[in-house]
Amino acid sequence: MIQNDQPSPKEPRPPLVVRRATAEDLPALLDFVGQTYGLGAPFKDAARHAWQFEDNPFRPASETAPTIWLAFDGRRVVGEIAVQDGMLWHEAGPVPAGWIVDVMVHPDYRGQGLSHRIHEAIMVERPVLVTLTMAPATRRVAERAGCLTLGPTRQFILPYRLSTRTVMRFLAYKAGAGSASRRAAIRLFNASRIAPMILAGASRLFGAWRRWRAPKLLPARLSIAEVDHFPNSLDALWAANRGLFPAVFERSVRFLNWRFTQAPGLDYRCFLLRRDGSLVGYVVTRVGVKDELPLGVIVDVFADPRDHEALDALVAHACRVLRPSVEYIEAAASTPAWREALSRAGFIATKTMYPTVVCTDAELRDRLAQNPDGWHFTKADHDWDQVHPV
Repeated sequence: MIQNDQPSPKEPRPPLVVRRATAEDLPALLDFVGQTYGLGAPFKDAARHAWQFEDNPFRPASETAPTIWLAFDGRRVVGEIAVQDGMLWHEAGPVPAGWIVDVMVHPDYRGQGLSHRIHEAIMVERPVLVTLTMAPATRRVAERAGCLTLGPTRQFILPYRLSTRTVMRFLAYKAGAGSASRRAAIRLFNASRIAPMILAGASRLFGAWRRWRAPKLLPARLSIAEVDHFPNSLDALWAANRGLFPAVFERSVRFLNWRFTQAPGLDYRCFLLRRDGSLVGYVVTRVGVKDELPLGVIVDVFADPRDHEALDALVAHACRVLRPSVEYIEAAASTPAWREALSRAGFIATKTMYPTVVCTDAELRDRLAQNPDGWHFTKADHDWDQVHPV
């Protein structure tokens, strides 16, 4: 008998499947998270997934599946994009819109256009998708989908007692996502020891000078009180002021209590501002957990953007609350009024983001495109404020 020594051809690899997740996919998804999210994986556990993608008050009542779309190689999850549902208020009225979050593809499957495939599947069910902070690859996905690019959102910091160690940890963290030359430059900078020490000292002096110029006293007719949940009376403040922004994601009581009193793993402090007894604004803060840098965060603020007195009082109170526990404070702002309030308080702009909107409704897209600047974004939007372990 003559044997055939030729190797048998390999069976064709089954195509990758992209579909919306079900509750039964959670174990495979958490395994994928553990493989791909590094230090952030413990903070994307089952409790957070349930809160963000199942118990979200803006998920359509008719849906039962989590708002997560996955790519599978057989039974193995190899890619993910999730949507945090929200309500966008625009001159056109309330528009259901989703935040694109948790964009991740397993390293072995990158370069195959998998993120684009997942995003296309999402657009079938979520015709308005917004992204605030994003990696370059995620921006390419949005641009390929024909996104609108919005005006700038800026991140700010206010240093108090920034230590040399914190400067070195921060730079090392940033180096991890940079080019080889950037990583080498930061390693050299940190190795010198003296350079991070000088930078930390200079930032403390500059921060002190900026704070010295900031407003100090709370006007007598204003009062601020901490609350453990947001009262229904705050909906009147939201309704009265939402039309003062070109666009703003909902800041109703149902959003605020879900976002700040029910979020697992994060301890928020919420404060209401009153003028002569009438509610005129609120601010939300938190202190970083042990896995983060020693920072405080002004997570959210809301008031009439024309009310500079209220905005100044809110940022000043947030700083007073955070200052004893942190080395520096972060905040973010997109509207001119809130950016100016942060600047008056001594904050320094450190980074600029340009959010994107993908909209499959041509008429709505045209209306959104008429005024892309001044949309109201803070760290409460997207999933910007989450644990960022270093």
